[in-house]
Amino acid sequence: MTDWAARVAQAGPAPLAGELRRLVESQEEVATSRLVSSLARQAVLEDLLETTKPPRRDSGLHYLLATPFRYPPLKHGSRFGTRHEPSLFYGSQATRTVLAEAAYYRFVFWYGMAAPPPGKLDTQHTLFGAAWRTAHGLRLQASPFDAHRAQLTDPADYAATQALGAAMRAAGVEVFEFVSARDTGGGLNVALFTPGALSKKQPAWQEAWLCELAGAHVRFRAARGREMHDFPVADFLVNGALPWPA
Repeated sequence: MTDWAARVAQAGPAPLAGELRRLVESQEEVATSRLVSSLARQAVLEDLLETTKPPRRDSGLHYLLATPFRYPPLKHGSRFGTRHEPSLFYGSQATRTVLAEAAYYRFVFWYGMAAPPPGKLDTQHTLFGAAWRTAHGLRLQASPFDAHRAQLTDPADYAATQALGAAMRAAGVEVFEFVSARDTGGGLNVALFTPGALSKKQPAWQEAWLCELAGAHVRFRAARGREMHDFPVADFLVNGALPWPA
């Protein structure tokens, strides 16, 4: 068994900075508007929904930046965190990579339905940038972690990455970069343990994106412009089946 605490100590956390990209579904207003008959009633419903959520720990942050840290342990863990640990803020360094990660979870949603729709499902999303900076960062794509790349990018087994996540958290690591397990191009992701690593309280920018989901593919298209990215379900299968989240 790998001694991840020793690997973290060997690497020695160092200063890192950058800008990550994150995609979220623009669903709350659309979903609530389908349940009520007027804007006034919609506002009341959204206020009621807000009271059921955990309190925000980071009132000074824009909601797009605060929300990932708001929810502790949900139904699933994540690649570097268990269900019983505080949530991490995940993003990617490139648009293609963040969309590949999102495509995987769209397929999880599709195949998790008891009866998927006969056609396709269209959704609206927001892609945004977030600046970050830390004096305590790690690059898992570099030595000594690169020797464990197969473990750290395993598409179905999260035991090694969650153990490493616990070791990094205990060592005071604030941000780390790592190779995506979903992007076939080997793009890099970024994860933040703490909102204190965000260097600005507002997103650096925001873009509207559209998603077309069906059983065989996910297609993302920029709402403005012609940029488009397609992801066949075959990209995410392991032994012919879609692996489930941690």
